[in-house]
Amino acid sequence: MPYRLPQRFEDEQPKNVMPLGPPIGFHYQGYDTAYGSIGDSAEDAVRGTNDSAVESRCSAVNLGYFKDDYVKFFTRRTNERRPPIINRGSYARFMGFDIFINKFLEAGDMNKQIVVLGAGSDTKYFNLKQENKQPFKFFEIDFPQITFKKIQTIKRNKQISNLIGDYEINNGNTELYGKDYYIISEDLKFFTTKVVEKLKQHGFDINLPTMFLSECVMIYMDPMDSDAIVKWISDNVPTAMILAYEQILPNDAFGQMMIKNLKARNIELKGIDAYPDLEDQKKRYLSRGWDQAYAININYFFNSHIDPSEYHRQMLIEIFDEIEEWKLIAQHYCFAWAFNTKNEVYKNIFNDIKFPTYSLSIPKNALPKKMGSKDDNMDVDN
Repeated sequence: MPYRLPQRFEDEQPKNVMPLGPPIGFHYQGYDTAYGSIGDSAEDAVRGTNDSAVESRCSAVNLGYFKDDYVKFFTRRTNERRPPIINRGSYARFMGFDIFINKFLEAGDMNKQIVVLGAGSDTKYFNLKQENKQPFKFFEIDFPQITFKKIQTIKRNKQISNLIGDYEINNGNTELYGKDYYIISEDLKFFTTKVVEKLKQHGFDINLPTMFLSECVMIYMDPMDSDAIVKWISDNVPTAMILAYEQILPNDAFGQMMIKNLKARNIELKGIDAYPDLEDQKKRYLSRGWDQAYAININYFFNSHIDPSEYHRQMLIEIFDEIEEWKLIAQHYCFAWAFNTKNEVYKNIFNDIKFPTYSLSIPKNALPKKMGSKDDNMDVDN
């Protein structure tokens, strides 16, 4: 019997839920609306994954997997409950970024910057600001169709706008400029020619320690375009780190079925063949001048890098009996990160930025069983 791909634990299926429209007659770089030609291009399909990502995150938050007081403002489906396997995926994704962001911000008392590539409806800045932990500058970059929608939500919601403080919005309502928070509208394939200039116009300092984040973003880009971003950072930001969350292993049976299902929705993982496994993920950065690079699959992260008490807490939230399916899916996702340490002043700033390692003491039936393939090896070189 052929294997049927389960509903993914993360966010590829677009939702046909449209936000409020742009001002009448609004034009932006060839788009006749703030949303382009809805539903008729691969880029539209990729942009549509943002809505599903927010819904999945909101489901996990509602159940108590993690705290996010702001995600509810970016979806109309605030009460939609996702299956346990999706909630666990949202939780693992959140935990990985949360651990590294906090370690980065705690590393020394100098000014720092965070740049989110393809931010969508990301709420990291709001949650950091609520705890007074935001960096000196926080930049988000995405398509104008996405940034327009986000800015409309910010304008309508006093809880968010008051948190940001004073800000200005450009004439097209696609960019926002605050004191420490900036939304930049641009296609990332123009990163070196357009995005960098916009970042610098709003105070981006190449000499400050900077963290770049990519959550299922570069995987959708042509490798030439994403590689240009990786190379530019290595060449121009001497104290930098990047954390990416991406799909891997396209060539086994599950990977092929995953790609086939995504293509049926007009979604293409353009970068997966260029960086199909953990070693290739590391080489992506090392071959472009980064000093250190690491990669682990989500299986390894989930079983080795979450505090045991926290691990047990989330296991009690809801019944979870999709153990084998979870392991198979999580094996096809990874965290990959790299460090650029060319500035001697901040040479040691990243020394303590790593996932803590734990030896879990949990019931045997709570852990996935070994699949027996070489790709299932969860050893990591870090």
